[in-house]
Amino acid sequence: MGTVGGFAGGAGGGVAGDVAKGQACLFGGLGVCVTVRPEGLAVNHGMSYYGVHWQTLLPYAVGLAGAALFTHRALRTAAARTPYPAHLRGMAGWFVALLAGIVLTPYTLGGAVDWAHRGLGAALFALQLLLAGRLVAWAHGDAVGVAFFLLQLGGGVLAAVYVLQTEGLLIHGEATFQLGFALVLARTLPLIAPPIAAPPIAAPAAAPGSAAAVSAQ
Repeated sequence: MGTVGGFAGGAGGGVAGDVAKGQACLFGGLGVCVTVRPEGLAVNHGMSYYGVHWQTLLPYAVGLAGAALFTHRALRTAAARTPYPAHLRGMAGWFVALLAGIVLTPYTLGGAVDWAHRGLGAALFALQLLLAGRLVAWAHGDAVGVAFFLLQLGGGVLAAVYVLQTEGLLIHGEATFQLGFALVLARTLPLIAPPIAAPPIAAPAAAPGSAAAVSAQ
């Protein structure tokens, strides 16, 4: 029952449902943050800007936590039916750990904490690129998956260009990168680990002496 339930499709269910929930958390939280402090779109501190202001800390943290947990569950659910289950489970664990590290190292503390924050962010981006590339390869180079991966890569390049600058489009690059990553997961995971249909429910046997049993004789 656990396997069938984990892979079964349906509205809001299964691997694709968890990916969608994770992104709803991420972009929902980001939307609240931008509404409260729209200047974050221009200060070029990326999404992390919203983790250092008390007005936006809660939606920022909740959004990232939801994205981490639902994405982690989607990857672990699909892992058993991929070529390297342990590898995918390990990457899912690192995904959560790196996101948690980013939240817990606000860049405004400066010095080593700021550089730790940057290092964790770079490691997360590298992990997501590696994971997305691996999933696209396991999906035999699915054309749509490749297109989504290129979208993710483009967002990563945009973010990398602006990450050390005082002005620019860092948050826009990050958002594009995360959207591309989510689309890769939503596209490739069902191809690699397709949903398992629940077995049909057998009709109950007719009781001896019943009308159905008599007519069958």
